[in-house]
Amino acid sequence: MALFLDIEGMFPNAVLLWLEHNLCNQRMARKIVYFIHNMLRGRITALKFDGYTSEPITIDNSIGQGDPLSMGIYQYYNADLLDIPSEKDESTMAYVDDLVMIAIADTFPEVHEKLQSMMTRPGGVAEWSSKHNSPLEYSKLALVDFAHRNSPKQREALRLLQIKIYPLVSTKYLGVIFDQSLDWKEQHAQAIGKGTSWTMQIRRLTQP
Repeated sequence: MALFLDIEGMFPNAVLLWLEHNLCNQRMARKIVYFIHNMLRGRITALKFDGYTSEPITIDNSIGQGDPLSMGIYQYYNADLLDIPSEKDESTMAYVDDLVMIAIADTFPEVHEKLQSMMTRPGGVAEWSSKHNSPLEYSKLALVDFAHRNSPKQREALRLLQIKIYPLVSTKYLGVIFDQSLDWKEQHAQAIGKGTSWTMQIRRLTQP
């Protein structure tokens, strides 16, 4: 089973003290930590619209959005998420604000327990989210129960943090469609559809 999570407002919500703490924990060279510290301090912005410009506003937190370094820096900001799994049948993947919690077991109730634990245990996702000022976008939560297409196992909703999450047949992660049987039919159809669309456009261009 995999629970796909999305972090809300990742760059604006980043707390700089936690970023530097995580950089040091990951043994980043001191001179690079100092460089990032100085780069993200002393910043100001202003609002401008309809001929009006506000007074300068101090930016206390956030990682610079649009900066080429931002993507790499944020990978260190959420690095603690990768340390949450504590058992051999637990795993985590994270790319910037897209997180996947993975649990493996013989039955769906067992993996539900594992996912609930990974979310709520000390040092888990909920605690990280609170400490790092990084709320989860619950409207984008996606749960997929992976099993063989002929499996008789009954898929049930996951109760998590006072909400109920119903399993989906498929979901997209980093441009790849993962379906519950892992037969990749939807991904294949999407690739064929894109290829057909581009072929038709190129064909129209070459006609003149």
